Amino acid sequence: MNQELITNIAKLRTCVAFLGEKEQHNWWSSSFLSKTGEAFLNPVFPKTSILARINGASAAAQLVHDEHIGIGDVHHLFRLSETIEHQITQLLSKDYSIDGCIDSDDEAISQLKSLADEENIQAVGPLLLDQNDINKTVIKKMASAYLAGFHNNEAVYPYYRGTL
Repeated sequence: MNQELITNIAKLRTCVAFLGEKEQHNWWSSSFLSKTGEAFLNPVFPKTSILARINGASAAAQLVHDEHIGIGDVHHLFRLSETIEHQITQLLSKDYSIDGCIDSDDEAISQLKSLADEENIQAVGPLLLDQNDINKTVIKKMASAYLAGFHNNEAVYPYYRGTL
């Protein structure tokens, strides 16, 4: 899988994980990406703090997504194939820059707008993405759906069948 796609998935995951936490839109009840989470985890994981924080918030988001979508032959932003998950972990454990995704709501929303790239999807709850879009525009469609969800304060859970 190309590095640009993995980077965009990691950025999308980070922004959505941050925006969904209880201090922002309260879609899941974690605070790993808050200043409190940073203060708590930095001493425990001095070299891999950002990886630990993103993984913690992602695990909380995964549980909520799984509750709404189900588990099985489906994938979503927080439950991807083992290969992609491994590549994301490698990226996050190296020199990954979160580019302001967790600095503020406005910055995270700006990052989502950039990833959505003019795509416009409105939905509430589970959203099955078209199989034909998986390899072409799935990141844009996910970013757009989450962006609209955060804007409207309506939780959305985009998912797809098959492999990315």
